[in-house]
Amino acid sequence: MKKLIVALFASLSVAAVFAQQAQEPETPAPAPAAPERVETRTIAPVWFALQGDETIDIVGLRLSAWGKCQNLTGLDLAIGGEAVNAYGLQLALIRNKVIDRAGALQVAIGANSAGELSGMQIGLLNEATLAKGIQVGLLNATSDIRGLQIGLINSTDSIYGYQIGLINVIRSSPVTFFPIINFMLED
Repeated sequence: MKKLIVALFASLSVAAVFAQQAQEPETPAPAPAAPERVETRTIAPVWFALQGDETIDIVGLRLSAWGKCQNLTGLDLAIGGEAVNAYGLQLALIRNKVIDRAGALQVAIGANSAGELSGMQIGLLNEATLAKGIQVGLLNATSDIRGLQIGLINSTDSIYGYQIGLINVIRSSPVTFFPIINFMLED
């Protein structure tokens, strides 16, 4: 029953984010470092590996110890997972890392990172260059967020939304630091 609820929540979260993206105008984001693109790739519906293969696209399920791939669409279960682009649900013990775009729910006991996030991150450390969604963790950090940060320490350069935590920092705000709750609802 718990697995069904988690899967349902992930599906609804991703669907809501994509619907929100369709309604909001795109804001230019600082371009993350361009990863090396590989022209020839294999598409796999299920991928079992101890290590990843950077030339593979996964549409379905990836089960790996420490996986790497170009594009992931579906469910990623790993000790540590890395992808250039990821859409779906990433569950990891240590770390989820998406270099470019993540339209995903990232859950890790350790850390989650994404270049451009549309979705939700839950972990001890969450970081993204541009985030549209929610970050829940001990430490949440972004350059720009449109949404909500909930954690012990929340830090961002700019925000359209709220921060809830012991230490909340918005560097572009007239009030750069405020405990418990901090927000900025202006562009």
